[in-house]
Formats: sequence, structure tokens, C-alpha cells
Amino acid sequence: MSETQDSQHNASNPTRGGWTIPFLCAGIAVVAACAIIPQTDENHRLAYECLKLKQDLDYLQRQADMGDEFVRRVGEDPVLAERIAQRQLKVVRAGTRVLELAGEDLQTMSPFGLVSVPPPPMPEFRPRGGKLADVCREPRKRLYLIGGGLMLIAIGLVLGNNPR
Repeated sequence: MSETQDSQHNASNPTRGGWTIPFLCAGIAVVAACAIIPQTDENHRLAYECLKLKQDLDYLQRQADMGDEFVRRVGEDPVLAERIAQRQLKVVRAGTRVLELAGEDLQTMSPFGLVSVPPPPMPEFRPRGGKLADVCREPRKRLYLIGGGLMLIAIGLVLGNNPR
């Protein structure tokens, strides 16, 4: 075929390669989703853990402050220091007696249980997303999706081929 016939043939077939861009875009989008969604889930999980660690740090800081306050009060108040020493040595001052509480296990009771309140538990981490995100989280299904995306890219490249 001569050049004029080639140009006439190409001019008479203007729709050739019309599916190239949609197939390429769809393939790239599927491959990108399979790469990005698991990483964003990991980023969200790390942000959640960071928030949880900050909450734990605040709790421990408050506990340390309470401990410092307790030590300061024991150092300043001799009556409190004497009472704590008596409790630790299980000694009862003459003329006094221990208050009996019904139903309480006195051996395991500690005054620290009254001042150390654990922080409220954080809600369980749940990743965001829909059906595509659920499929992208499973390694085997993600592998098939990547293969399908690469196949779409290959189809787009083949359909866009202009043989001479």
C-alpha cells in the first residue's frame, strides 16, 4: 500500500483506538487502588495507635503527679505517715480497732486502688472503606485485582495499536 492509501485508510477509520484511554485509566485505577488502600489502612492504624499511646501517656503522667502529691503529703503530715506505717506493719494503736466491712476481702484491699482509675478504653480500630477496600485488604484477592488491572492496561495498549 502506498502512503496515500494508508492515510485514506486511517481517515476512513477514525474510531480506531477509542477504547484505549478508558481501558488504560481503569487498569491504572485498579492497580493504584490495590497499592494505596492497604497503605492508607496502615496509616490510619498507626494514627489510632499514636492516639492511644498519647492517652496512655496522659494517664501515666496523671498517676505520677498523684504519686508525687501523695509523697509530698506523707512528708508534710506526720499523722498520715504514722497511719500508713501502722497499716503496712498491720499494727493497731491501743484503744482503737479495725473497722470490719462485711463482704470485703481486707487482705487484697489497697488504698492505691481508690486513686488509680484506668483510662477509658478506646473503641476498637475499624478500617474505613467499602467493597473495593475489603477486597484490596485480602492478599489473594488483591493479587487477582492487580492481575486484572494489568490485563486492562494491556488491552488498552493493544486496542490502541495502529498497525501499518
